[in-house]
Amino acid sequence: MDETLSLQAGSPASKNVVLVSIDSLRADHCGYLGSEYDLTPTLDALATEGIAFENAVAPGPQTFSSMPDAFTGQYRPPEEADDDSGWQRRLGLIDSHLDRHPTLPERLQELGYETAAITPNPWTSEAAGFDRGFDHFRDLSGADGGGRLDRVVEALPGIDGDDRRLKLLWNLLTGSSFFNRWESIYKHFQLLRARLSEPYFIWVFLLDTHYPFITGRTHRDEQSLRGMYLSSYRSEAAMRGNAETMSPAVRESLQRSYRDTVRAVDGFLAKLWRDVAADDPAVIVHSDHGESFGEHGNYGHHHRQLYEENIHVPYVVANAGCQARIEAPTTLASLPELTLDVATSGAVDPRRVTAPRVLSTNVSGTVRAVRQRRYKFVQDGSERLFDLERDPNEQIDVSTAAPEKLRTCHEYLDRYDGHIRELSQLSDAAATLEPEVPL
Repeated sequence: MDETLSLQAGSPASKNVVLVSIDSLRADHCGYLGSEYDLTPTLDALATEGIAFENAVAPGPQTFSSMPDAFTGQYRPPEEADDDSGWQRRLGLIDSHLDRHPTLPERLQELGYETAAITPNPWTSEAAGFDRGFDHFRDLSGADGGGRLDRVVEALPGIDGDDRRLKLLWNLLTGSSFFNRWESIYKHFQLLRARLSEPYFIWVFLLDTHYPFITGRTHRDEQSLRGMYLSSYRSEAAMRGNAETMSPAVRESLQRSYRDTVRAVDGFLAKLWRDVAADDPAVIVHSDHGESFGEHGNYGHHHRQLYEENIHVPYVVANAGCQARIEAPTTLASLPELTLDVATSGAVDPRRVTAPRVLSTNVSGTVRAVRQRRYKFVQDGSERLFDLERDPNEQIDVSTAAPEKLRTCHEYLDRYDGHIRELSQLSDAAATLEPEVPL
């Protein structure tokens, strides 16, 4: 597809901005990126009227390896611990990164914005330090240690409050954490928007497309109520990384449930777009990573998964003085720069946040991918180069046939590794790993 770009006159400075982050939404389930299921008519319309990044890449395959970079514009140096570190330690590491670098809301505050956020995800919670820079922060994650569940368990002798099954059941019954649907948080959005003075910045994090794929009747077009819960139960081991496979029937049912959740988040975008129209905000929509359904032998989103189904994400900017379809790669770590441009000028040239190649990595740096427009290099103990134009499913290694492409990827990673070594010799306060420089 040819790249088209139409820049328009910018709106007055200090434009209102609404940022919507969607957990686990695959790029190939969005109509503007080629899906045939008609799941995202609102997102597709926003992409047509605004900026559509066709090759947007998540900095990592999980929320905790992607969102800290997206909020600071800085890649995190690899963690010394492995990717299965305890959740409390991981929350602390995220908090340290956000403390070290100015976050997007902090920078907007400095420009006079009133800022607000709603998030049900523990990895983007107050415990992770994501409340920095927000005047109003609605933390619906329960990442503070259990809250009401702890109090209930204390009154029931013989019950283990750390039992994962108990926590999942509690979250299901209360609609908290990963069972939190957008309908239950929209009232928070309405209340916050009503109290904010302009210019404002509102961030909403949606978990509807995160496993388990539980959707209300309004958006359940393909799946039955029984099928939704049954497929979630039968797929749990594989999706949590505790089984190598699931039956074809369960997988097909699970994918029907997933597509219904995609319909649900598009319903959120439709309602939001109507409700904020009078404020004339720029609306930025992205996913933090994708989701696997058996491709390359993977399910869910785990730390060794850097194929397209896990790191190719939707990234759309609407009402920002530009119409564009951008083929060049861009990383979600460009989000602060892009948002600040939109906020201060009312318009943005999206070419400023693209690059010939961008990086995606797990938090320990043991699995890495270099994404170019056409080629993709994956390094995970072995090395493979894929031609995405001819082989979009990443099945055929073309390293031997394209040695020059392979060499440029190695050089890129060598520069990255060299910069990491330099950072290790600096104090934490001075350590900076920007996504465009010097890579």
